[in-house]
Amino acid sequence: MADNSEFKEVYNKWYFLGSLVTLLAFPLLHIICGWFTFWL
Repeated sequence: MADNSEFKEVYNKWYFLGSLVTLLAFPLLHIICGWFTFWL
């Protein structure tokens, strides 16, 4: 195979952090929305 120096890794650390935050935020979404509406 040819060496492609412009290859970017598809799943880098920012995608990993974003998916981790998303997976943590979705189960807590009703709690966050409840706090937001309570303190508004």
